[in-house]
Amino acid sequence: MDTDEEINVNDSVSEHLYPALFQCFTIIICGYVAGRLNVVSKSESKGIATFVGTFALPSLIFLSLARLDFSIVNWTFLGAILLAKGLVFFVVVIVTLLVSRPIHLGQAGIFAIFCTQSNDFALGFPIIDAVYGKTHPEYSLYLYLMAPISLAILNPVAFILMEIDKQRQSPQTVVGSQHLQKLKMLLQLCKGVIFNPVLVMTILGIMGNIIFQHQLSVYIEGLLDVFGQSFSAAALFLLGLRMVGQITRLRGPALILPCVLIMVKLIILPVVMRECVSTLDAGTNQSETQSLSTYAFLYGTIPTAPAVFVFSNLYHLEIDLMASSMVICTFLSAPIIFLSAEVISINQDYADQIKKFGFELSIVALIAAIWVFMVFTLTKKYKRIPHRLTLCLNISQILLAISMLWGGPSNSYSPTWESTMQQALQLFSTYSCLLWTSMLTMGLLMLEIRGPCFVVTLWPVLAFVAWGAPGVMVGVLLVATRADVTSDAADAIRLCVLFFCITLTTGCLILYARFRRRDSLESPSALDESSSLVENAEPTSQTQSLSNFGMEDPGCYGTITATPSPNKNGNCCSNDPNCNNVLPASNTNDIEDIAHNERDCACPPSRKLKCNSNAPCPYLNELDQAASELGLLPPEQSRGRGGQLLKHTVLIISYSLMMFLGLTLTAWKMMRKDQSGVFIEIEFLDTAASNGQALIMFILFGLDPEEIFIPILRYIKGKWHGADTVALPAVDDLKFETKHVCDQFITHHLDRCKEAIAKDTRWRMRTYRNVFRGSCLVRWLIQCGLANDEHEAVTYARHLLDGRLIAHVNNAHHFTNSTLLYTFK
Repeated sequence: MDTDEEINVNDSVSEHLYPALFQCFTIIICGYVAGRLNVVSKSESKGIATFVGTFALPSLIFLSLARLDFSIVNWTFLGAILLAKGLVFFVVVIVTLLVSRPIHLGQAGIFAIFCTQSNDFALGFPIIDAVYGKTHPEYSLYLYLMAPISLAILNPVAFILMEIDKQRQSPQTVVGSQHLQKLKMLLQLCKGVIFNPVLVMTILGIMGNIIFQHQLSVYIEGLLDVFGQSFSAAALFLLGLRMVGQITRLRGPALILPCVLIMVKLIILPVVMRECVSTLDAGTNQSETQSLSTYAFLYGTIPTAPAVFVFSNLYHLEIDLMASSMVICTFLSAPIIFLSAEVISINQDYADQIKKFGFELSIVALIAAIWVFMVFTLTKKYKRIPHRLTLCLNISQILLAISMLWGGPSNSYSPTWESTMQQALQLFSTYSCLLWTSMLTMGLLMLEIRGPCFVVTLWPVLAFVAWGAPGVMVGVLLVATRADVTSDAADAIRLCVLFFCITLTTGCLILYARFRRRDSLESPSALDESSSLVENAEPTSQTQSLSNFGMEDPGCYGTITATPSPNKNGNCCSNDPNCNNVLPASNTNDIEDIAHNERDCACPPSRKLKCNSNAPCPYLNELDQAASELGLLPPEQSRGRGGQLLKHTVLIISYSLMMFLGLTLTAWKMMRKDQSGVFIEIEFLDTAASNGQALIMFILFGLDPEEIFIPILRYIKGKWHGADTVALPAVDDLKFETKHVCDQFITHHLDRCKEAIAKDTRWRMRTYRNVFRGSCLVRWLIQCGLANDEHEAVTYARHLLDGRLIAHVNNAHHFTNSTLLYTFK
């Protein structure tokens, strides 16, 4: 393009693209406000959903296919798009089926549609017309060719999967032989697919194109056009309606699955589309192929179509999850579309600017990495598993940031020993970060299969691979290229390392999710706990989806075994679920609990006898000792967060995306393809992901208040009071009410209360004698008439603690209505 065409493209983007996105977002917000204010009720929204799915969308599909002129089709380009969408579609289906336990065909189908079907008409047309309207006007018509790829080829596969899942979950009204039930299921499946309005109108649209020679009757076209024009506004408005009450659920584990789907749709799919078009050489010449591949990338960044939400309504699959994911996808796609549209016509060399950006980002990343290193060291997290592996990855990130700062902001390279050492350190730290990500994923998998002690024994091997292999590769590279580390050999090695790491990381992550899902299904207590993730609420499809990926809420307790004392007053506290001998097992399978799933300790042979005896496991004993020295929360209040498995899962998923971008960029460089337009965008994203990876770890592990601020407060408290204990008033200074309550309790209730609630409790390989939980005492006081409600019971118990009748087991907390352990003095 010349300068005038670039100006025209930019003017067209601001003239059409921005208003189109503004209209879509405004309609979604209007629907959300209408639902929040109850202007449109839930029953009324069902009518809108029926209209959109049965009338508006089928009419739009029929019109787009029946009026299309197939003579202008570039079938090679269309085949490349089909190949790209098909690859992503079936990969999503396979991964979902591998991860889900039990196999959920419906989820696989709806997730695959979400990742491959774009909003071609409501958002796609104004975006493509804004960018290519004056230079390549025929590109806008290609939308009507690419839409049938999803509608007529890929989506029917998903419909079959969803229909099979629907028939499996529906109750069987006729009891007969297995052959009759299978036949009935097959007939119902065929009926559901054949009478699906979207698929029917897709087939009729192609038949109408052939019969009417893409020239419809004025009456038919006018009628269907009215229905079709109502689709965009109605679908987006309905999308806003469904968001009411769902945004608040997108916290913690609930964000992981939507983010993974959006990552596949907005980043992976565009890159795969561009590579397929470029590999198949879709254009008649190199220039046309470059233009088509860039167009394919931009088309892939278009957010998911509202029709996916309609499909989820029709089959009652992941309705809330799809609504939340689609809105997030639409909003996140805006900056990607803007950036892609701006760089399409750029042919300048931006290497110096990208190098300067990477240098400045490395300064921030170095500060963040050092902060994480200090947090891990001062809080002694490095004694935990998998934090020990995470710390090694953090050290490699520090070396990477140092090497980037050593190289400076300029992009010049001089063959001096200092530059060679700087480049060697940069390559070593880059390879090490990639390998440590894979080793961390392998460590999580071994942690789930064999337990923490086995990972402790495996850690030296992982360290040797993650640090030894990069050293060998850099050394061989220096010798083979005669200290010229900027040669193509460096890119070849990086490509091999990236391919190995992304394959190993993905495989281990899938196996890890399967084993976690298996453990949650095999443990009845884990299933009971999973049903209470959202209190006083019915289980949603979104919660069920997260459980398939092992993303349960980490706020659960590990197993506690207890030896109860004789209980003469069985009626007191008998209904308290917190007074059972066994607490609910953690859904996150707390890695620091040696009793998890009755695993055998996997310590080295020299220490195995100690771990199999009655003595505590050395690994767990070391953790408890470190926590005591730091004055951290006692074990009974850690709530299974010791391993922070959810945060590690998010970290690995983020770094997997980083490896995918690096793999794409490195392959692009080695193939000597055009290095303009989209290449600049991918290079920018790769630089941001590679140099800024320490920021992700900082967000996940560097801002934990329980690991940072609590030790500081306890240190100040210890200096102020002379010890890390609860500051109680002197006995002579006790209030009259406190003394009266204590005397009354000793005289009439102490012995009975001890017999009712005091038990020997074993927690994390440590036995606490004659202890009870705070919530248990509160319930006992209420049931025995000493308090009318929980507030009075807590006040009563605080008098007992001030009077030295009860105390926290570690003397570190005052009385609270919680699961903290207390004992009688």
